[in-house]
This record gives sequence, structure tokens and C-alpha cells, in this order.
Amino acid sequence: MTTLNHETRAMLAHSVSQFAASEYSFDQRKANQKNHQGQSPGHWQTFAEMGWLGIPFAEDVGGLGGDFTDTLDVIRGFGQALVTEPYLAVVGQAGALIAGSSNESVRQAMLPGIASGELQVIFAGEEKDSRGNPHHVALQAEPDGTGFRLSGHKQVVLFSAQASQVVVSARSSGDSHAPEGLELFLLPLDTPGITVTDFPMMDGHRGAVIAFDGVSVSSRQRLTDPGAAGDLLSRVNSQVILMLVAEALGMMEVLLKKTATYTKTRKQFGVALAEFQVLQHRLSDMYIELTNTDNLFRQTVERIRSADPDTASLAAMASRLKARMGQAGRYVGQQSVQLHGGIGMTDELDIGHYFKRLTALEMLQGGTEFHIKKIWQQLKHQ
Repeated sequence: MTTLNHETRAMLAHSVSQFAASEYSFDQRKANQKNHQGQSPGHWQTFAEMGWLGIPFAEDVGGLGGDFTDTLDVIRGFGQALVTEPYLAVVGQAGALIAGSSNESVRQAMLPGIASGELQVIFAGEEKDSRGNPHHVALQAEPDGTGFRLSGHKQVVLFSAQASQVVVSARSSGDSHAPEGLELFLLPLDTPGITVTDFPMMDGHRGAVIAFDGVSVSSRQRLTDPGAAGDLLSRVNSQVILMLVAEALGMMEVLLKKTATYTKTRKQFGVALAEFQVLQHRLSDMYIELTNTDNLFRQTVERIRSADPDTASLAAMASRLKARMGQAGRYVGQQSVQLHGGIGMTDELDIGHYFKRLTALEMLQGGTEFHIKKIWQQLKHQ
């Protein structure tokens, strides 16, 4: 596994902090929501100029030559600032699938544009019954001469209004849960038969439902060997989970800091809230939840960098981390809102916006219960 050095990662993380301080205050974020639906072209160009879009891609396609673990500090900074641009969708999902593709012509054609910010691609993988399982794919890829016809629906697609192409998972054989018989295709969003219905998500990001009605694709648009996309889908899914956790940790850090500050200044019966022992205990519990999750996160990242685990091992580590993050994020978010009182959920205060994003992150790529069940199944078979 090729990763960037510590100094480069620190420099990239610092550049995110500077960007957030100058261009992504809470008021600026609200203006971005109003003017650009949270996806400013100007911000995206800044992402490209700072090198953030090319972090996990090889140098021969215009990237920095790192891997997905090198994006984690950047994404943590995005979480602290509540950034809504579709970095996870474009770089973490679609970009990673293209980078891992065995279709070299697609890789060479697409990744330079993604790294430069000129091109945005999204991934359509989640379906009605997927619940976070990347191998649960019912969308059919039926042979049609030299190519295929795609029929089915994808939902809760992490969407970008500037996206021009989509990577879609489809099934050419096997039952709906099998890791075998899976395909990945890259095609323009304006291909005949594709219908996109986008919508605002509760956390300020954009989502979409994408319907495929007999969409024609050629074998040249396939990203992997026939029926062999299952391993790549699983690996990228695990990588995305670590990115989600990094973002959640950034948000929990801010929530703990803001809540502790608020309880020191807000008075009840002439006494600061922070003086009440029961509230001190709740703040301590918030700190413990954050610290335990952060420790597991750091240990997991170091294990990945040192050992480059196989797909199954990476998935197991990701599930443990996602389950821990879901529990911690829920507790820290709920306590932050409660300790701020009624203003905690108003649109005028950023606390409620952090809470909404944490709630969304808990459900993306499989909820807490889904991953706890996965951990239990893994333990039973050891």
C-alpha cells in the first residue's frame, strides 16, 4: 500500500482548516445552501487546486499518489466545518471504483478529470433492500448482443448536480445477495432510459433516485472482468465507511467543544450549567464516547497502513468501527442538543445541523444494527 508521508498529510489537513476558517463559516455554509444547494462550483475548484481531489489517485492520472487513508484527515476537517460538497460521492465512491477498475482505458480517461475538478462522477449502488450490503444488487444486466440492458432502480444515491456520469452496480447472474455475478458499468447520466430524481437530504447534502429502463451499455463500459465486481464493491464500501467515521469524528469534536463552552456560559438559577454535577457527568460521557471511537479509528487506520488487509479483513474492521461510531455519534449528538435546550434544534444554530448529519452518517453504508449483526455472524464462524 502506497501512502503519503506524515508531513504531507498534515499539510493537507491544515489547508482544510484554513479553507474552513476563511470560506466555510456557518453563515457562509447557509449561503452556499441557498445559492448552490450546498454544492458550490467555486468551492469544488478550490478542492482541486489544493490537491484534495487527487489524494487517493496515482500520479500517472494526475493524483498525489496516496490512498484512501490519506483522505481521512481532510474529511475529518470537512466534518468539523459541515462541508456539503460531494467529496465522498465523487472521490470516495465513484473515483475509488474507477481507480480499482481493470478497464485501463476508462481509468486513464476519467481519473485525470476527477482529480482536476473538471469532471464529477457518482456511484449508484444502494437499492430498496440493500440496507448497506454492497452485494445486494437486484438491478439486472441482461445480455443484449455485444452489450447489456440495465433495468431497475437505485435509491439514496449520494448525488451531485454537477455530475455528468454514473458508475452503477448491476447483476448479470446469481441471486440478489451473491457476491458473484456482479458488474460495474460507467455511463453518462443523459443516456436514454435513465431518469434521475434528485432531492435535498435532511443533512444539507443531495440525494437521488435513479431509474434504469432498458438502458443499453456496451462491454467497453464495464469496469471489471465479467461477473467479478463483488470484491471491488466490498473493498470500496469498507473504505467509504472509514471516511464516514472520519467525518463523524470531526463533527463530534466540534459538538463536544461547543457544548462544554455553552454550559460554562449559560446560567440556571444564577449558576453556570457546568457547575451541576449531573451535567458534568454527561459531558464526561460524551468525551469518553468520542475518545473511545477515535482510539479505535486510529488503531484501525494504522493496521490498514501497516498490513494492507485482504477484503474480508478490511470489511470486518470497517463493521466494528461503523457500529462504534453509530453508538457514539447518536449519544454525542443527542446530548449536545439536550444540553443546549430548545435552541439546539433550530436552523439558526449549527448544533442541530451537526446532529442531522451525524444521524445521516449512522444510516449510510448500513446502520448500527446491521453492522452489529455482521460482527456477530463473523464471531460465530471463527
